[in-house]
Amino acid sequence: MATFDTGEIKSEAKSNFTEAWVATGKLVPAGTEITLTRKGKPHLVRELIEKSRRILLDLGFDEVENLTILPDTDVVKQYGPEARVILDRAFYLAELPRPDIGLSAKRIAEIKKIGEEIDIEKLQTILRNYKKGEIEADNLIEDLIAGLSITDYQATELLDKVFPELKELKPAPSNKTLRSHMTATWFHTLAALQDKASFPIALFSVGPRYRNEQREDAHHLRVHHSASIVVMDPEMSLEAGRTITTKIMQQYGFPDIKFETKIATSKYYAPGQEQEVFVKYKGTWLEIADIGMYSPVALANFDIKYPVFNAGFGIERLGMLIYEINDVRKLAYPQFSVVEYSDEEIAKSITYIASPQTARGRRIAKAIEETARKHKDEIAPCEFVAWKDKSIEVKVVETEAGKRLIGPAGFNEICVANGTIYSDIVPSGVYTGINYMRAIAMGAAAAIESSNDNLTYQVKGVRHLSDLNLQIPEAVRQHIEGQQKKIGVGGAVFVTIDVKKL
Repeated sequence: MATFDTGEIKSEAKSNFTEAWVATGKLVPAGTEITLTRKGKPHLVRELIEKSRRILLDLGFDEVENLTILPDTDVVKQYGPEARVILDRAFYLAELPRPDIGLSAKRIAEIKKIGEEIDIEKLQTILRNYKKGEIEADNLIEDLIAGLSITDYQATELLDKVFPELKELKPAPSNKTLRSHMTATWFHTLAALQDKASFPIALFSVGPRYRNEQREDAHHLRVHHSASIVVMDPEMSLEAGRTITTKIMQQYGFPDIKFETKIATSKYYAPGQEQEVFVKYKGTWLEIADIGMYSPVALANFDIKYPVFNAGFGIERLGMLIYEINDVRKLAYPQFSVVEYSDEEIAKSITYIASPQTARGRRIAKAIEETARKHKDEIAPCEFVAWKDKSIEVKVVETEAGKRLIGPAGFNEICVANGTIYSDIVPSGVYTGINYMRAIAMGAAAAIESSNDNLTYQVKGVRHLSDLNLQIPEAVRQHIEGQQKKIGVGGAVFVTIDVKKL
């Protein structure tokens, strides 16, 4: 079973990335087989997106894909004087410039240290082609390998050691933005289709919107999804749009709907032609969508000749109501979700941090536990041989006069009940099959297996599972803490195991 020492790996990579990259490649398991034993769970947001697609398709809307990236001038065309306020919430895109990379005599010497066989002229050609954009950035390593007949290791060393300017590039701003409103990209689609399809032209698109929020919290995400519709027709009106919107919301399961005209109209809507949509949820009216008729000014800026109705439904906002989730982050991202675990599942999730990998090591662990149990109340100074063979002698010892060999909590049993991990004198609740001394003995035996020297393995007190050589998955820990339950291990545990090489 592979477990990475992330701290050590990061330290090695900081010291020498290429060496660490190559060395840690050997840590990745190979030749294994993994069996998936259950049906996968769909993401709730994706489920609701699929439901939205089915609703809109069944109501007669055609699905399209809208642009994701647009120049800020499109937002100006849409919003007029209001554009600067809207663009404050938009993400602007930046690009990394491609630098001129010269090959000085010093650099050529560094290159030759990496590979004497590297052809400098070919390298110069590759760098020029990269500068001109003839080589894609993510293909540069591959082109260096193929063009210079060098290894992946050598190509990485060139970028890391010889061309530091590639690591020091600063993004250059552009006028490109990620769409913050789906409506911003409808205008291009509508302009293209207005004279190529029969009326009414009813379209929908479901996709992400990007908002430069000050923070992400229970009610705000920087990336969320919108189900957006447009209906273009010479006779289209807000009243007709309300009828369509009512049918859509009823399909989501909201029979009670009301509309309120917004006090301040967004400038891409006609004056007084923007309304908020409310649904009744558990006796309270909640705003769920925004609708309106596009302003003829905004339409004219994109040469659109016909009236257009628009409505946008926030998928995550709908999801919070439909699935009764009060924090949008829990709906969107697994790291914020609280997965439910039974007491049995929690008990099974408790594992040893280190455990012996050989039959001999497991016998040593058992001998340590049995010796400690047999002599736990002996008064120090005292020592007892738990294991001896041709290569080692293992003793359980206590040197402080007047103390017992093992502290009073040494054989507490680890149990689970009502979502809480706790210790008991005898097994209770859901028993894990682990006591304090057993877990300590497994850690000691694992240390013995991995050492060729004399060693002392000590536990002087217990406050956390890790003090006992035990661990639980982070998801289980989050579940326990999220339910305001406890991991209640602790107590006076004084254990010393001395190992002497023979």
